[in-house]
Amino acid sequence: MGAAVPAGIPGQDGTQAPQNPKAAKKPDTDTYECETCKNRKYQDGSNDPGVSFKAPTRLSPERAAFAIRAHEAEHVAHAKAKAQKEDQDIVSQSVSYRTGVCPECGRVYMAGGTTRTTFRSAPVVEEQPVEKGRYVDLTA
Repeated sequence: MGAAVPAGIPGQDGTQAPQNPKAAKKPDTDTYECETCKNRKYQDGSNDPGVSFKAPTRLSPERAAFAIRAHEAEHVAHAKAKAQKEDQDIVSQSVSYRTGVCPECGRVYMAGGTTRTTFRSAPVVEEQPVEKGRYVDLTA
C-alpha cells in the first residue's frame, strides 16, 4: 500500500495546492490597467512653442514610449530649424529618457524625456573684395 501523507501538506495527495490569496487578487498586468496608470497624464514643461503635450494628456503605458519619443523628436527638429533660421551651428544635441515604476501595479513605464541642444553663432566669414580693373605689373 501507499505511504501515509501527513495532513495539511497540499499537492502530495494529488490535489492542487491552494493559491496564495494575495497572488490570486493581483491582476494580470498585460490586460489590466490600474487606476494610477489609467489616470497618468503627460505635459510638456519646456518653453518650446508648437510641440505636443502643452496641455495635460492621458496616455496608456503602451503608447507613452512611442508618444514621448515622437515628442522629443519634435524638440530636435525645432532646434535644427531655429539654428538654421538664426544662422547658428548646433554644437551638440542629446535626448535622454526617464522611466518609472508604478507604485500600484509595479509596471515599468516611460515617464518622460529631455532634449538638450547647445548652439553657437556661426563664424563670420569676411570676404576679401576682388579688385576689378586694376592692373598689376609683376615684372617690375
